[in-house]
Amino acid sequence: MASPRFKPSRIDTLLILLALLIAALWLLQSVVSPLEPYLRSAQALLMLSGGLLVVYRLMALGRWLVRKLLWRVRHRMIAVFFFVGVLPISLGALVVAWGVIVLLGPVTAHLVTVEFLRQSSRLEAIAAPLLWQLRALPPGDRPAFLRRFHAQATGHFPGLMLQAELDGTTESFPQGSLSGVLPTQLPQGGGLVRTDDAFLLAAVAQERSPSERVVAVVPVTSSTLSGILPGLGILEIPQGTTGTAEDVRPAAVMRRALPVGGGIPPPANAFDWQINWPVQTVVVDSDTDEARSATFLLRTRPSALWQRIFSQETEMTFGVFTVLGFALGTLFVGNLLVSLFVAISLTRTLTRAVNDLYVGTTHVNRGDFAYKIDVRGTDQISDLSQSFNTMTASLERLMEDSKRRQQLEAELEIAREVQGRLFPASPPELGDLEVLGVCRPARAVSGDFFDYVHLDDGRLVISFGDVSGKGISAALVMASLHSIVRTQVALLSSGGAQSLERAASLVVERANLQLCEGTAPEKFSTLFFGAYDPKSGILTYSNAGHLPPLLLRDGEISSLEINGMIVGAFPHAEYSAASLALKSGDTLVAYTDGVTEPENAQGEEYGEERLRRAISNGAGRALQSVIEDVMDDVVRWTGDSTLQDDMTMLVLRRC
Repeated sequence: MASPRFKPSRIDTLLILLALLIAALWLLQSVVSPLEPYLRSAQALLMLSGGLLVVYRLMALGRWLVRKLLWRVRHRMIAVFFFVGVLPISLGALVVAWGVIVLLGPVTAHLVTVEFLRQSSRLEAIAAPLLWQLRALPPGDRPAFLRRFHAQATGHFPGLMLQAELDGTTESFPQGSLSGVLPTQLPQGGGLVRTDDAFLLAAVAQERSPSERVVAVVPVTSSTLSGILPGLGILEIPQGTTGTAEDVRPAAVMRRALPVGGGIPPPANAFDWQINWPVQTVVVDSDTDEARSATFLLRTRPSALWQRIFSQETEMTFGVFTVLGFALGTLFVGNLLVSLFVAISLTRTLTRAVNDLYVGTTHVNRGDFAYKIDVRGTDQISDLSQSFNTMTASLERLMEDSKRRQQLEAELEIAREVQGRLFPASPPELGDLEVLGVCRPARAVSGDFFDYVHLDDGRLVISFGDVSGKGISAALVMASLHSIVRTQVALLSSGGAQSLERAASLVVERANLQLCEGTAPEKFSTLFFGAYDPKSGILTYSNAGHLPPLLLRDGEISSLEINGMIVGAFPHAEYSAASLALKSGDTLVAYTDGVTEPENAQGEEYGEERLRRAISNGAGRALQSVIEDVMDDVVRWTGDSTLQDDMTMLVLRRC
């Protein structure tokens, strides 16, 4: 077997040409130095073409893989389901999840910031009265009052530190606790302050001038934040941070985990996973007096955030939102499961049907027409499977019919050969009489027959007939009649004309009787039987219902008489005979209805008149030419080479 030929593409041809060009330039550069720039250009072009070839080959490989992977309808349906169903749903779920995450970030930061502001407001609420009272006291009484006030407020704010700046003096308690810690400028109302090693929550109360104020400071510790965001989770606060005002990275800080509200709450359900959410807020650096951002890490759960968001709503509202969210989630998951089930079911049904059809076609290709596809369901795909089974059953019947037809054709061919042997192999050789018979069957076998027998006494016996019907049955009757006539030839004697006519009629009578006894009444035949005596030139004949033969004499055509009815229909029928003296040049033509009854496209028969003209036109020509001209003229008249009936002619001419 010849190996497959490689057909290079345009890119392959270009690469080959560039490689040859580079090789030529490389060989010539040692002789001609200015060729080096051209060599480099050719190398660059070769690399570009190589890259294009790699891309082209990868694309071809991709197309090949796609064809291989998507050859099965199942794989195509899976791909369609993935790109139409799974991928959009997954992207939608990711978008929803990302939207929830993006929403939770600002909400969480807002919650933490609001809580710090709320604590600052509480501190401011105690710093403002303290400022009023200190302003009303003499300067000497202020330290003692500040100490008593601190002792009372410490129960509400553990680790509280106070500093009063009045009349140019600064008093703090505990003594020196806030020395060098607070920045020069604090935000209005207070806020978070970052020192070297801690975070402080500060609040400022001042009324008349910036020089008169009271600052309340609480260190951000577990006890300080014990009341912030109850049940929310754990807040990790950066300690000892460094960096710019815009960027405080968790990797650059030391964290201290401060439990808020008793630690991370327990999960509300199996999907209530722990989340670690960074929260940024603004702090004032005590060293630079600049506002910077600090990153806190909140470790909590979505259910805790959800409850905190709706903490201001009524319990009924929270329940309604919870039930609504659960219902929407259940509806989404249910729709997803139903869609998945329907898609898998439809895909499985379609792919299974296609696979069944594919397997069925392979069986049919091997000739197994008995294979049947399992029909499932009542849809169009099931009808397609049923149609396939019906088609294979029809093909099986057609194959059986074809086998029977082939067998019948073989038998018909044998019958045709057998029937062909019944016809005379060659015309008889008589001194003054030419005889020729020709039969063109419309089918494989014919119901027409002709025969001539040369007797020992020199006489010639001829028989000619047409059996009713066509095909095998007519051929069998024809063979039977042929054998009957031959067996009756012995009745002919060498007596005078009167005895010869009686012998001819007796042959026909006995043939009629035997045919009636051996065949059904509807199987009858016409018969023309005659005997020619070359000594006297007399033709003695008996015509049993056959078309009258035509006699061409001196340019005129006449018809012979009919001496009796058909044979094979009436067992007791009687027949007579007649004698005809043939003159030199006389031509006698016997024919069957297959010559005169064929019709053209307009339904008009060929007819006896056209036959007479054809015989007259053939006067003097060879008998073979006369017969062929007549039969060809009939075919031209019908306009179809397929014969409508058997055409048989027997021609006698006396020289």
